[in-house]
Amino acid sequence: MAAGRVQAPSACPALTLPPDWTVRGAAWGDVTGDGQPECVLSVWRPWRDWPIGRWAAAPTPIMGNRDARGRSAHIAVLRPLPGGRYRELWVGSALFQPVSGLTVRPDGTLATLEVTYAAPQAPAHALSEWRWTSFGFRLLRRVPVQAREVGRDARGWAAVR
Repeated sequence: MAAGRVQAPSACPALTLPPDWTVRGAAWGDVTGDGQPECVLSVWRPWRDWPIGRWAAAPTPIMGNRDARGRSAHIAVLRPLPGGRYRELWVGSALFQPVSGLTVRPDGTLATLEVTYAAPQAPAHALSEWRWTSFGFRLLRRVPVQAREVGRDARGWAAVR
């Protein structure tokens, strides 16, 4: 993590998203490593349990991952298509810690600012860096911060303010 001048994440092309999605952060970059950039979004949407929850004897691990209004936070990796359409490459389960902002480093590392469901508008309490694994992201590191924005510095490192 670097301090100093923060460059905003590269903008995603305009997409026609579901009306019940609220975008909290967006970045354009190649997180999957396939040589083509993706639109990576932090979205809030109505919470849904895993389909297996209907048959499980115990609550699923994501049961508490939502706010008081029943909305949950997710990371979405989308491939833009013509006319605002997109192909969903991956949309993760409800996050334990909602993401308030994100950026993609030049090497494809996803950097996220994390908040809580109880106070999603408060400054982030953690900066996390993630790598794509073919089916989701693996945590590389998490460091405590007090920040409202994440971007990149001149070297491409995650920078916050």
